Amino acid sequence: MRYVLCAGVLGVLMAASGCAPGDEAAAPTAASPAAASPVSSDEERALEAYRGLMGAVVEGSHEGATDHPDLAWYAKGQALTLAEDWLNGIRATGEPDLAPEVAEVRLSANPPRVVIEDCVDGSDWSVVEEDLGAVEELSDSEAPRPFTATVTKEDGTWQVEKLWIGDHGACER
Repeated sequence: MRYVLCAGVLGVLMAASGCAPGDEAAAPTAASPAAASPVSSDEERALEAYRGLMGAVVEGSHEGATDHPDLAWYAKGQALTLAEDWLNGIRATGEPDLAPEVAEVRLSANPPRVVIEDCVDGSDWSVVEEDLGAVEELSDSEAPRPFTATVTKEDGTWQVEKLWIGDHGACER
């Protein structure tokens, strides 16, 4: 499944992406989206959490949402705060192209964690309307940018806890 990130929105929030963690998310429930799709390994479940977070952000951006019900299932801490900030009523079309890969697995850590690296191409995900009604061209969003997600496991559930976003052009597809 393809997902795309809005580089214009991310550029505004980039400073917040590498800072201290925010408030913890509410605990996920059994009725959450990921509960319906079992996967076979911790690495796959961590990738599913990352893709799910990005999918919720993209879906919310298509609706001009300020929140999305799946965000607290897929993310917590700094990553949840960042994702909520992304959905600040901005409407977008299209999708980013994701290519996440597991870069590090530390299942013996407390809590267990998987680090995911991605080179996100947001050239097909465009902001069409901000909350103030302005139309924005994203000419600076043509170059892919690196994302690094730290996904942790607590009570059997994998969630993105930290998300770092690099500069446009800092990775190649």
